[in-house]
Formats: sequence, structure tokens, C-alpha cells
Amino acid sequence: MPEILNEQVKTTGAARAVTGSGPRLRTAIAVLVTHFPRIDETFILREINELERKGQPVVVVPLVRLFPRVVHEEAKPWMQRALFTPLLDTAIFGSNLRTLLRDPLRYLRIFFTILVRTLWRPSTLLRSVAVFPKAVHLARVLPAMGVRHVHAHFATHATTVAWVISSFSDITYSFTVHGPDVFVHRLLLREKIAGAKFVRCISIFNKAFLTGLYPDVSRGKLEVVRTGVNPEVYEEASRLARRKTDRVQILSLAALSQHRGFPMLIDACARLIKAGHDIECRIVGEGRLRRVTEQWIARHGLSDRVRLLGSLPQHEVARLMGEADIFVFPSIIAVDGQMDGIPVSLMEAMAAGKPVVGSAISGIPELVRHEINGLLVDAAYPQRMETAIRRLIEDPALRARLGDAGRQTVRQQFDVRRTTAALVALLDRTAEANQASPTTSERIRQLNWRRLDAVAVGVRRVHERPDSYVAEVTITDGIAKQEVIVRQHCGDTIEESQARARHEFEVLTALRDSMQDSVPHLLMFDEPHAAIVVKRADGKSLAGILREGHGRVAPALRRVGAWLRTLQEQTRVDDDWRNIVTGVVFLGLQDLDLAAAADRSLQRRRTALGDRLRELETSVASNYRPIVGHHGNFIPENIFIGSRRVDIVDFSGYREGLPLEDVAEILLQLELRGAGRESRAFLEGYGSTVAPEGLQLFTLTRALRLLAHGGVGRRERRKLHEIILRSLG
Repeated sequence: MPEILNEQVKTTGAARAVTGSGPRLRTAIAVLVTHFPRIDETFILREINELERKGQPVVVVPLVRLFPRVVHEEAKPWMQRALFTPLLDTAIFGSNLRTLLRDPLRYLRIFFTILVRTLWRPSTLLRSVAVFPKAVHLARVLPAMGVRHVHAHFATHATTVAWVISSFSDITYSFTVHGPDVFVHRLLLREKIAGAKFVRCISIFNKAFLTGLYPDVSRGKLEVVRTGVNPEVYEEASRLARRKTDRVQILSLAALSQHRGFPMLIDACARLIKAGHDIECRIVGEGRLRRVTEQWIARHGLSDRVRLLGSLPQHEVARLMGEADIFVFPSIIAVDGQMDGIPVSLMEAMAAGKPVVGSAISGIPELVRHEINGLLVDAAYPQRMETAIRRLIEDPALRARLGDAGRQTVRQQFDVRRTTAALVALLDRTAEANQASPTTSERIRQLNWRRLDAVAVGVRRVHERPDSYVAEVTITDGIAKQEVIVRQHCGDTIEESQARARHEFEVLTALRDSMQDSVPHLLMFDEPHAAIVVKRADGKSLAGILREGHGRVAPALRRVGAWLRTLQEQTRVDDDWRNIVTGVVFLGLQDLDLAAAADRSLQRRRTALGDRLRELETSVASNYRPIVGHHGNFIPENIFIGSRRVDIVDFSGYREGLPLEDVAEILLQLELRGAGRESRAFLEGYGSTVAPEGLQLFTLTRALRLLAHGGVGRRERRKLHEIILRSLG
């Protein structure tokens, strides 16, 4: 077993010992990034995945959604889960208006602070003002999602948003300084450091740099935590590499920008070829200086020896790393003072066991130690770069020695599992970021997680309802993680709660035998705590899909309709259904009395509505229909649409019922959420004729129940009122 895994096993044991009665409990944090998905920020994606694997749930919050030509495979699942929001829409406008009216002095103070501090740099001013409304909106949205801490990458716009969020809410924040984000432009940086719980610096150089600039506000807040890579990925690529040519392969990977000395690298390649060395240089990356770089290559007549490959997905980069003989990162200090921090591509090359040539600037010497695990030069001088590369070409033993040493350095100090563990430790020390509320902590922690070998439990979202408590949770055993839904029943007595949980357990077990993968996979039934734990579908909730809109709603609803039809076909019983209709109408009349007591317009129409219910009862009960399994709580928050399946996570109200009960429930929920136009897609998926009298009966009785027993907002109550009165024609 590799050393890092041995360490994880020890950590797992320590976690069990520390937590004693249960696993470590963490609430979700939001990770703010400026753009997503972005091809040149794979290190952030790796870290997010590792945070999740360690039991720290993450909500990815991009400021700008990109639609790049190349997207990493690892980024695709996050594109479904990320919290994308526009720069401005009606919801964002409403959030800003409410915030302004509630606290105008704070709103204006924060806005004008941004305005004044960024005034001298128009591009930063415009971007900061553009994201300000979104930040105010997120200050309302994220707490509702259970987020209590945000962590931003780069000290620029993402951290500006984090600072604004914290200014308008109880959410705390931290941020990562990578280097290029503070070496030149440091607008608002003093305020950001002062307000942060901690500032994570990826190098000692960065920490010293910020300490010198802001000694008063940075004291005790700056922490050095490296970024990292997964060494096995590049080691495997190196083992599987197949050489296609005898030429010495030189590889470089970076954006084509002013603080990268690619003209000097091209000049060095020209010198090497002129000296008789048979080499080929590949440069991976895009940027504003691509045309200039192409011209430089053409000027030296190297179009057949130096190739610009553009942006490539991660698996292609790993393959090229494996094929390379030498990796060169020609970092320089630009005219405006911009420079790199610790380039991740250097870590990747060293993880692949490749000898590297880097620059002796910024934090690079903290990764590459001259003559020990690589060579350092002043990349502003092509002849010095040429000398370093020529040494490696002519000395295979030196290449092997430096490559082996570089691989060990990455495994020991820049493995993403180690670096993320250090970041998690910082987050754990920030109590506001990682401690759930006492109620949440008590309910989640008390479950018997030992059955699932969980050492850490991350709470993504919590939904508290009058009769239940539902949490979206990620659990980890220290090696792998899985997504689960925890549902704990809440009755007047513990016995009542346990009876409800037992009923749901029995229903899931029975349906699993007949419907296989069409119902949630039951992972645990904790009867003493009246809790059910099921495996979560890999997609989004129907509620989330409805909020986002776009083209995903109709396909999702067709799948829900098809799922319901399957459930009803599998649970069909040919029996007399008139008693069920009578029972539904009886409860509907009771709910009508309760609703009318608090609503004058319903009081005036009480008799007419009662007559309409009995009229519908007579019409529906005169027609024989089969009895089927009735779900009982078909709200969009309980429906998860995965890539391969639909999961319904609440079967507590399951009983024998009538086909149109569930149909009416779903159509009513769509109308309450302003998606009534999409009902056709659901009915297409359901694929069965819907009798109008039956649909009206069950829509009316369900609307009365919601209106009588609460749990809906003012807007929904108004819609329910309209639906009820509409039944009178």
C-alpha cells in the first residue's frame, strides 16, 4: 500500500478515536471561482473533488459560466451541480432591493467602498460593480442552502464577492492567494484580508510578500497550504507512454501570456537545433500572445519542430507528459511585475518523473531545488535555458536522477491528498464554517454510521418539515465517498416516529423486489432513531431543475411520468375503489372547513364547494378503476433525476390509492411553481388517458389540504385559492 494510503488509514483510526460516539460532522461550504469550467484551473477541480472525498461537502459557485471548446471530464459532473446565476435577473434585482430597503446605509457603504477602491483601474471597477448585485443575492441564497462559510480562489473578483457576501450575512469567508492575483493588482486586498477567517498562501514566498505589505491586518491569518496533484495519474501515464520518434521531446504547458518567456524557449530551441540536437518542442496552452508566438516560431523557421497544441483536456496532458523527455516552464517577471506562483504543470511533470527546467523566481524554488530535483535558470536569457536543456539532453543519467527526485518531492509535499487534508484542517478550525447547528448535529450524528463505515459525514442541505427531517449528505470511509439521503420521521412520540419509519422501510423493501432499480437503494434502517438512509441519485432534484428552467424540464418530467406509470403498473390491484373516493372526499370536506375558517371568500363559497366535492364523488365513484400504490408526497424536492434513474426519496405516505391521486399532485405542484405549461411533458411520459372529473377531484382535495394545513408561502396560497375557486367553473 502506498505511503499516502497508509497515512490515511492512520488518520481514519484517529478520526474514530477523536469523534468517539460518531463521525466528524461538516456542513457544506461554497467554493467561489471566477470562471467555470476553465481548462487551465484543473488544480482547483482536483482540490474540490478531494474535499468531497474527505467528507467536506462543496457547493461550486462560479461568477461567470464559460462554454469552452474543451472541457475536462472531471468538470462535467460539477457542471450539473454548480450554482450558476446570471449577473442580473428578477430574483437578483429583488434581493438587492430588499437588502437596500432593509439596510440602506450598509448597502451604500459597501458599494461605494468598492467604487472608490477600484476607481483608478476601470476594468476592475466595471467587473466589481457587475458582480456586486450577484454577491448581494448570494448573501441571501447561500444561508438558505445551509452554507455558513465560503472559500474563494484567487484574491481578485471571487474574493470580492466573498467579502460582500460576508458583509451582508453571517457567512464567514477565507481565500487562497495563488500569486499572480496579488503581485500587481491588489485593489481592496487590505479589506479582504482583514475580514477573512484565514488566508491560504500556496507558497512561503506569497506569505512573506503579503506580510510585508499588510503587517497590521495579516497577523495570524496567513497560512501556507500548498496546492497539489494526483501523482498516480502522471506516473501511470509515464508507464504507459509509447515513443513515436527518436527525437528528444520537450514539453511546456502554460497560458501564452506576458509573464511566460516562450520567445526565449523558442530561441533556446533554435540554438539547440543549430548545434545539431534532434529535438521537438510541444507547447500546450492558449492566450493573447498566440499570434506573436506563432510569428516567433516562423521567424526562426521552426514550424516543423515547435508546435502550438492549444488547450487540451487533462487526459491528453497526462499522455503528453508521459511521452516527454524534458519539461520546461519558462516563467519570467513581466514588465508590470506579474509572475507565476508555483506552476501546477511543474508539479505534474515532476509527478511523471520528468526532469524539469524552471525559473528561480517567486515560489518556484520551493518546488524545484536546483541540481537536486530539477534545474533553475533565469528564463529571460535564452542561452541559459539552452545550456540547461542541453545538459539534460546529453546526460541521460542526470535526467533519470532529477526525475526520480522530483517524483518523490511531489509525493511527499505536493500530493493533493496531503494538501487538501491541510486545508480541511483549517476549515475545521473555523468553527462557524464547519459546525452544524445543534439540532442538525444531534440528529445526524446520533445515527449508527458504523454500519456504513463512515468516519466523516458532510451535510449538504437540510429540509425540515412538520413530519420529517430530510438531509442530503455525503459520507466517507476515508477512501471513497457516497451520496445519501437521510430521512428521519418526527411524530408526537418516539413510538409513532418509529412506526412511520418502519412503514417506509417495509414499503421500500417490497417495492425493491418488484421494481428493482426504479426505487431508491436502501442503505440503512436505523429504527431506534426512526431514520431511513438511501443512496442518492446522481442528478439534480426536480425542484432544482424547475428553478433553472432551460431545456431540461420537459425531458425530466417525461421521465417522472414514465416512472409513475411503472409504479402503478407494478402495484395494480383490481379491487373496488369507491371506499377510497369516499374517504378522500370526507377528508376534503374537513379540510374545507379548516380553510374556510380563515378565509372569508371561502366561507362565502363553502356550501358551493361542498356540493362540488359530492358531485365529483358521485361521478368518479360510478366508474370502476384499479387500485394502485399511491406515493403520498410527490413534491419536486423529493424527486431526483439521475443519468440512469429517477429516485423518489420519501415513501412515508405510501398507501393503496387511485392512479389520478399522484397525477393530480404532480400537476398541482407544477402549477404552484409556475411550470404549469410543462404539464404536457409529464402527461406524455405518463402515457395514459386522464379522466377530467377524477383529476379535478384530487386536485381540489389536495389544494384544500395544503391550504388548510399550511406549509406554503403567500404566493402559493394565492394560487391555491385560485385553483379551488376555479373548480366552481
